[in-house]
Amino acid sequence: MIFLVMWQRKIFRAVCGLLLGLLLPLSAAEAELAGHGGFVKGVAVSPDGKHALTASFDYTVIYWDLEEERALHVLDAHEGSVNSVAFLPGGALGLSGSDDGTLRLWDLESGELLHVFEGHQGKVEMVAVSPDGKLAASAGWDRTVRLWDLQARAPLRVLEGHEDNVNAVSFAPDGETLLSAGYDRTLRRWRVSDGTALAVISGGAVGFTAVEHLPSGDRAVSGSVDGRVRLWDLESGEELITLGEQDGPVFAVSVSADGRLAASGGRDHLLHLWDLADPGQHRSLPGHLAPIWSLDFLPDGSQLLSGGSDEVARRWNLRSGEELGISVTAGMQAPDVIDDPEAERGAVVFRKCAVCHSVTPEGGRRAGPTLHGVFGRKAGTVPGYNYSDSLDDSSVVWNAETIAQLFDEGPDVMLPGTKMPIQRIPSEEDRDALVRYLKEVTEP
Repeated sequence: MIFLVMWQRKIFRAVCGLLLGLLLPLSAAEAELAGHGGFVKGVAVSPDGKHALTASFDYTVIYWDLEEERALHVLDAHEGSVNSVAFLPGGALGLSGSDDGTLRLWDLESGELLHVFEGHQGKVEMVAVSPDGKLAASAGWDRTVRLWDLQARAPLRVLEGHEDNVNAVSFAPDGETLLSAGYDRTLRRWRVSDGTALAVISGGAVGFTAVEHLPSGDRAVSGSVDGRVRLWDLESGEELITLGEQDGPVFAVSVSADGRLAASGGRDHLLHLWDLADPGQHRSLPGHLAPIWSLDFLPDGSQLLSGGSDEVARRWNLRSGEELGISVTAGMQAPDVIDDPEAERGAVVFRKCAVCHSVTPEGGRRAGPTLHGVFGRKAGTVPGYNYSDSLDDSSVVWNAETIAQLFDEGPDVMLPGTKMPIQRIPSEEDRDALVRYLKEVTEP
């Protein structure tokens, strides 16, 4: 019932764990792309700068017209949180990677799913496409980097060597080498043609979370768990300089097409801009209401797209800082209940699940379907939601008894085969309070 729809329990816990200016700060985003019902984990801008892809905790990818700030397609076929997106050259096709362990290739004009790439034994944290569009690379939490033939639509090779989860991959501009970054505290360079490991660059005491090549190909910018943003010489394997340090882990980095600027974002909610020609120059841009997960510059370098836990993607004007359009605050809190102590207790129980489920008519879907009108509704019947087969075929009707049963027994016992995480509420009082609260706020 609190259908915290994730692929596996440990991934949900990791996500929930993450919930827990020096120079002329610019004050606002230019415009917000609101439409997701969960963290915006990945963003990508098309080669012509006219379109964008956003990837979300809500299992979907959205294809946007940036000029009109309008969603063109919602791509809904993944079975887990979508963490990363990339355009193929030309901008007609897109690629996504997900907690469900797959990469998916999309026709963006029609919204059609063209192919599912399978092979990873854990979540796909990041995808990248080679400059010529023939290959894709993926960073997996099965400790592998994988190369895929996009033309043959087939796996090409597995690159092994990382000793912990791999978080990021970046093709060199010439497409001949690949860079990967992992929690094992290393950056690794690979020769694309045969998968040979060329170099292992040690990052010190903490893991890497993000990496991207500079246009020259011989340098890269990295982000890490300790909040440091660093510039590396890839030929020597030496750190050239620490550009700066954020307050908390860095989750994303991006480099402008002309190589003059790097951007980073993470737990501190700020977008940081670093001048690569004059490393002492730094700007921080407030605006996100929660951690920043993803970044991508527009081709001309004058704007940048960022995605965050506040459920929106923001387009930043890096020259003026002007904000256009209506600011959207994506509230993830459950509505308040007044004058009912038991329901108020239920609201507290529900708060951990409000990230994934709305309860109001206008709330819509998040990572899980809306709970508005849930009492008396057959399981697996909210229109437009991509349920697991066990929900599609279920005869369960949600009422006070079945909702309580779900969290007494656990979803894995009551609905075998569900993609809901294994979650129970051992306290009968808490279960009753939750039911009381949901009855109060979800009735049409």
